[in-house]
Amino acid sequence: MKFFGTIILAATVSALLGGVATVALQSLAACWHGGCALSGTQQLALMPFYAALGAIVFAVAATRKQWREAVFYALRLLMLIPVVLIIVGFAAGASPRAHAKFEFGNVLLLSIPFWVVIVSQWWLVRRALVLREAVRS
Repeated sequence: MKFFGTIILAATVSALLGGVATVALQSLAACWHGGCALSGTQQLALMPFYAALGAIVFAVAATRKQWREAVFYALRLLMLIPVVLIIVGFAAGASPRAHAKFEFGNVLLLSIPFWVVIVSQWWLVRRALVLREAVRS
């Protein structure tokens, strides 16, 4: 039950960090393009989904007997999701029938908060598991 609380705490903290990263990146991108106004705050609505995805994957990985290896593989898998989407976006944008041009900047603005959420969750879950293992031995 204590581990479930750790997963919930990690999801909450990582969602907050992802929200901060989203707001910071959106304001920097707006200033870069000359507007200096926050735009795209609907991306903040994605933070609970990012946190829930990470919480589910890390909770399943942490219950394995070889939790260090499983959590590391879960981290790598989750970090590759935006990379695959970027590659697919480039491939779709290169199509002669593409209606809209693929914009790398917009995808990066979505990917970086996802990576912040996942890395912060990984760090919190790993830290809790290492402390739990140290107490047991």
